[in-house]
Amino acid sequence: MTLNYSDERTLLGGQLPAWNSRLIATLRIQRGWTQEELAEYSGLSVRTIRNLELGRVQNPRRSSVDLLVTALGVADEQRHGAEHLDHARWRGLPAANSALVGSPSVHQQLANTVRTNRLTTFLGPGGVGKTRMALSVAAQISHFFRDGVEVVELGDLRTEHDSVEEQAAAVLHRVRRQLSRGRPVAQPGTAEIEAETNMLLVLDNAEHIPAGVMAATRELQATFSGVHILITARRRLTERLGANREIHPLPLEQAPGEPLSGVPAVELFLQHVGAESQAAAELEKDLPLIAELCRRLGGIPRYIEFAAECLRAIPIRLMLSYGPTPEMLWSNDHALLRHQRSVTDSIRWSIDLLSDDHRLLLERIAALPTRRFVLDAITAEYDRLGRGTSPNPLTLVSDLLDTSLLLPDPAHHYHYRLAPFVAEVVRRLGADRPMPGSGGPAIGR
Repeated sequence: MTLNYSDERTLLGGQLPAWNSRLIATLRIQRGWTQEELAEYSGLSVRTIRNLELGRVQNPRRSSVDLLVTALGVADEQRHGAEHLDHARWRGLPAANSALVGSPSVHQQLANTVRTNRLTTFLGPGGVGKTRMALSVAAQISHFFRDGVEVVELGDLRTEHDSVEEQAAAVLHRVRRQLSRGRPVAQPGTAEIEAETNMLLVLDNAEHIPAGVMAATRELQATFSGVHILITARRRLTERLGANREIHPLPLEQAPGEPLSGVPAVELFLQHVGAESQAAAELEKDLPLIAELCRRLGGIPRYIEFAAECLRAIPIRLMLSYGPTPEMLWSNDHALLRHQRSVTDSIRWSIDLLSDDHRLLLERIAALPTRRFVLDAITAEYDRLGRGTSPNPLTLVSDLLDTSLLLPDPAHHYHYRLAPFVAEVVRRLGADRPMPGSGGPAIGR
């Protein structure tokens, strides 16, 4: 029998529904435990816990499940007669059904932030896992909101020639249309009903319509007094309202005494390859190569997943010998938005958010002979090539940092570098021809 415990209650009930590997990690994170702590409390090995969370064990022993049930210690009254996760209280893109990789304490801190702030924004570069983290946090705290969770996708909203008012109207229309689906109310949208609504609203992929999203957010919060809003975006939308939280790439360093397979970036790679794949057995012997590949990918989860998919056709040794290059990193997953389906498209989407002056600065940074640089190198490059009518580049750097196309060097103050693959994509687009998207919304316009 294949077990599937789809939520905390059915895990602890007398029946044996289907096994869901994500659940163990979810319950562990909710309690603020590490894998080592859960192993200590349950009597299982850390390796067993890790294999269960990674989905490598599809038919766990009942004795192992019983030990986990005892360790997780949910009250007896939750064990019987409880319903499955109420899907009527979750609308929109569902949370991923695989274990979330990363620090449980960071996850818990983010969950607490969303609970205690009416507006929270998860920020970070494309592919860093903002949506995945937002959905995981929403799933963890959904029971605190009487009317559940609404996830509204904004990444496919068009922006050409739209005013702020038109963008805000488009966001509000999408939110209200989704709220009207399956709700046990006759007229969703009346002032009475809206005032009583208590929910978590996730607005996903909002970086291309920042002013419109903030206008819609202000109206939603004025109308729905019990609504908390969680936004994901590649750039900062506001400094004045709510809380901004950076979602960082996965750690790449091996902790003392930790197996290489336990490094979060390596763990995600192995999880995405899957224990059942033909490559899995070979990869166990190539953990140092996987760690090097993850380093070259900057620890960005989506890039790591693209690389894992690429292994179906290209051995990891060849991938490292010839790259990885942006051309190698893409997916046929049509559930993703178009700009999320390859590294090149993802970077170009971020570039399209820039003004012409910002794109020119990006091109000149990409032309520098060294990967890391100081601002003096940029001003010297502008002086050498002639600035023309361009503004001082020093006034534009902070905007590029906000888009995460440009990254600070953590080891040296005021040293910078381009994010992985940005230089390659910028050079391919060409320094002498305008980049696509110059008619869209842009920083500094």
